[in-house]
Amino acid sequence: MNLAVMSDLHIGLAARAKDLCPEPAVDHEDYKKYNTKIENDYKQKFIEFVHREGVTADYLVLPGDITHRADPREVSLASEFILQAADALRVPHDKIIFTPGNHDVDWKIYDPDDTTGVRWGQRYDPLNHHSFYFNSIINQGEGSLLVFPHFTAWNFDDLFAVGYNSASHDSPAPKNAAHHGLCDPEHLTELCRYLNGVDLSDARIRLFLVHHHVFNFDDPIPGTPDFSLMTNAENLMSLLYEKGFDLLVHGHVHHPRFEAHSNQTYPHLPILCSGSFSSQISTEWAGTIDNQFHLVTISGRAGSENRITGKITSWNNNHSRGWTPSEEPTGGIHHIVPFGSYVMPNELDARLEPFISEWITTRDHITWKNITQEFPDLEHLPIKSAIAAFKRMEERLNLESMYETSKDLMLYRRI
Repeated sequence: MNLAVMSDLHIGLAARAKDLCPEPAVDHEDYKKYNTKIENDYKQKFIEFVHREGVTADYLVLPGDITHRADPREVSLASEFILQAADALRVPHDKIIFTPGNHDVDWKIYDPDDTTGVRWGQRYDPLNHHSFYFNSIINQGEGSLLVFPHFTAWNFDDLFAVGYNSASHDSPAPKNAAHHGLCDPEHLTELCRYLNGVDLSDARIRLFLVHHHVFNFDDPIPGTPDFSLMTNAENLMSLLYEKGFDLLVHGHVHHPRFEAHSNQTYPHLPILCSGSFSSQISTEWAGTIDNQFHLVTISGRAGSENRITGKITSWNNNHSRGWTPSEEPTGGIHHIVPFGSYVMPNELDARLEPFISEWITTRDHITWKNITQEFPDLEHLPIKSAIAAFKRMEERLNLESMYETSKDLMLYRRI
């Protein structure tokens, strides 16, 4: 199964290209910023990249902030583009799923003096309008992301997916104020009740989709506090562990990351922090973050927990190179990141050291591919674990290591 992930498009004023921003209007003073954008073919270049690389997917996953301020024209343009992207990726339109972010709210309609709740209820009208495809996506599932208890579940033959609206509580705030996420306890109670009646067997992949991040990540700008973390995330994570979800995908943080997390009872829930597909990246982050597109490939299940195995392939985009394989640190994530094999360092070293020591007596180098040919269960070991293991072998066996991806991870004799 292949899941294409495009997060934080920010279609509108915060998108990096003119063709991702509606035409300027006289009555929209802010749209003067539109004229400062130098790119005008971002959509077409992405479609050309997808065709050139032969990237196809079974599902298209959108973890929020699809628009920048949910202006109806932004929602219209976003609806049009995601269908174009799905067609390029060969994703059927009924296999697009999304969750809204804190920017997918039309605050122009909001009136803080309205005590009836009418204006509050209308804040999602553009996203939910029957003219745009997001309304169809919600209607293809059970429940609604836009009203209590703010989740939609999609039941497919091979995938069970839940989208949760972690921005449902949000309200207008001063410019540059943090928009933290929230997992409301009442929503969680209703979600748990719903999941108790659903087939959660290993016959299907179990995907959870949310906008806000559940862990505090390193920031490319040291010392910058993060006030946008999801409140009550621990209780949400406990439910996901308990119900055996296979993968959590979120957006919001524009710095992409991928890690597997565990708690004291349940192991190894892979979490993809998707970065941003097309927002204008701050100049403060120059050289550390680019825009991102991901393909999550799930190849099967393994281990006593029957966990999913596979890889995440990521590409980044900058003004000079276009779409290219992602690299750390400039892309925030390695181009290919395997997942599904989880081995403690001491156990891993006990297996690798005698094999490498014997191998290197007759050869001048050893690659990670040589390792996985001898130990097939390590094929899906996360690349950071593999790199760390080779670093430890450097000291023990007087070798040097080099790598860019898992494909060229190598240990060789010191000269």
